[in-house]
Amino acid sequence: MEPYIIIIIVVACLLVIALIAFFVISYNKKKKIAESEAEVNEKVEQSASRLALCFGGNDNISKITTAGSRVTVMVNDPSKINKDDINKELDNVMFMGNKIVFVIGSKSEDFSNLLKENTDKASN
Repeated sequence: MEPYIIIIIVVACLLVIALIAFFVISYNKKKKIAESEAEVNEKVEQSASRLALCFGGNDNISKITTAGSRVTVMVNDPSKINKDDINKELDNVMFMGNKIVFVIGSKSEDFSNLLKENTDKASN
């Protein structure tokens, strides 16, 4: 057998192995991204559900709005909110008088809608 034929066969085998490895890595990466997104969605849903109980009742909530990556909950009486439970649920929270601001990120609209559903409040 000619040496260049052996080289061509070896290179072809290496290319096939490289392509298989590429597709396996791509598949695993897509799978991890999908799993991660599912975890984020679950966290957003659970957090919104649990947080709905921390605002001092539905009557204490005056408005829930979304702006970019932030969700703002306006309350009538800030003394009724349970800051400790809110801080346990989410890290990125700011308390400013009667305004509670959650920095959520790309899922802020979903989080806001879930909060509204769980607190029976629509955006004004």
